[in-house]
Amino acid sequence: MAPKRLASSTLGVGQSKAKRPRLKGLLERVSETPLDVLLEIFSHLEPRDLLHLCRANKFLRSILLDRNSLGVWRSARQSLKDLPDLPEDLSEPRYASFLFDKYCQFCLHATSLVQWATRTRCCRHCLQNTEIFSPTLVRRSTRIIPVIIFPSFLYDVTTYFYVPSMVLVNEEAKDMLDDETNFNEWCEKKKAYLVAIEAHGDMCDTWLAKRVNARKDELSAIRRKRLEAVIEKLEALGWEDLIYRVPWRKIAAHKLVAQAKPLTERAWRKMEPVMVEFMKELQLKNKQSGSMYDGYEDRGFVYYEFWTLDGESNQFGPFDPETRKYANTWVTKLSLGVALEQY
Repeated sequence: MAPKRLASSTLGVGQSKAKRPRLKGLLERVSETPLDVLLEIFSHLEPRDLLHLCRANKFLRSILLDRNSLGVWRSARQSLKDLPDLPEDLSEPRYASFLFDKYCQFCLHATSLVQWATRTRCCRHCLQNTEIFSPTLVRRSTRIIPVIIFPSFLYDVTTYFYVPSMVLVNEEAKDMLDDETNFNEWCEKKKAYLVAIEAHGDMCDTWLAKRVNARKDELSAIRRKRLEAVIEKLEALGWEDLIYRVPWRKIAAHKLVAQAKPLTERAWRKMEPVMVEFMKELQLKNKQSGSMYDGYEDRGFVYYEFWTLDGESNQFGPFDPETRKYANTWVTKLSLGVALEQY
């Protein structure tokens, strides 16, 4: 826990509060860095990082949105494995914004909804309570324009049309009212365009979902390793008997354990007194409730419980050959083959 700040009344004459470095000052010093050095550094970042830098200050924004920085954005995008290619109708910064920004472009409230077909990011409120989108199709030309020509998307069983796109489509159609051949060709091009961007949008959604899941798996692995390390530390302090007599989830759920951070010696020194007190309380509660586990089969249960903390893995890892043997016996005895897969 960070030390408490001293009240101003407790400071003596000539003393002043310790000041942390101001982020603004650090950003201002970036302007003193040679441009080629900045661009080289930026080229090793991800598009999401470049978006954040664009909003840090006007100086960085002017650099990153300059045409000469196009290669920086391209390098950042190409560093992302399996990301769909840049669409022809989007710039690098705008593509990055659709992928990584988390706010509605109309009201700036947080949202994860992206409407790829209409090239918008709009929250549910703006979608349903503004005139930007319409659940009804508006045609202003005298000729019947195919519905598929109008950019739209399905949300909550309702098809919404993007009003600005409807206006543009109607205006374009007016110029071809007297030429059926050109009109039909124009319709086919519009159809092909919408099919392409919708397919590309589906690929982007799939890519983002995989990225989110990969991050979850990464954090889960870090938490598991942290729990392993905490268990080893507690065993060294003499808590081995209790550890194997209670479900490990009780330990894993502790706020100091359930963190996606590797356990360092420094971190353990800070949390050791808290964890020792927690184990004492856990021991007392279990004695009072009479729910202390006993026997190797129960050890096998808590062992299985530990290795499936994320609800995904059903494999026992190397820990203690004797415990592993009884863990497998426990699973076989209760015929939980199917249950293991659904745990």
